Amino acid sequence: MITLRKATTADIDTLREVGCQTYREHFSTLWSPAGMHGFLEQDFSSSALRQSLELPGKHAWFTAFDEQGNAVGFAKVNWSVPAPLTGEVGAELQKIYLLKSAAGRGYGKQLLQCVRDEVAQRGEHLLWLDVLKTNVSAQGFYEAFGFRRTGEIPFSTDLADIGMVVMGLQLKQQAQR
Repeated sequence: MITLRKATTADIDTLREVGCQTYREHFSTLWSPAGMHGFLEQDFSSSALRQSLELPGKHAWFTAFDEQGNAVGFAKVNWSVPAPLTGEVGAELQKIYLLKSAAGRGYGKQLLQCVRDEVAQRGEHLLWLDVLKTNVSAQGFYEAFGFRRTGEIPFSTDLADIGMVVMGLQLKQQAQR
């Protein structure tokens, strides 16, 4: 069981540390060292995190802690963003990362359920995301949660053209409860 809470500016160092570690663990083969450094500075620098955390009406960050109180992951949601391909407005699950050491314990499902509940509570009717085309296991995880593929979009790193699969979860029934 993990403990989940909304992140604040007091969590910047934790988000930066876990963000950089998880991204390196999962995606280091996709980038050159310089490209990885540039991406991490763009997404996980203290200033970028502060700017995002200070816009709660636009973004929400959730942190996940294990039974010992150690940060093991996080999620970032962007509110009311048009989904690629369809243009339907919904909440974008931009990031959901767990440390490799936390994998296989059900934490991802708990974190995703927390996000889904928050999205439904806000009255958003769609939760959408994009996932690497090559990340078949993550696509299966999302499909098991109820997400459906809506198509593919381009994505490139400084080393390769990879592509992303766009997936969506309709929340109309849940949001009306």
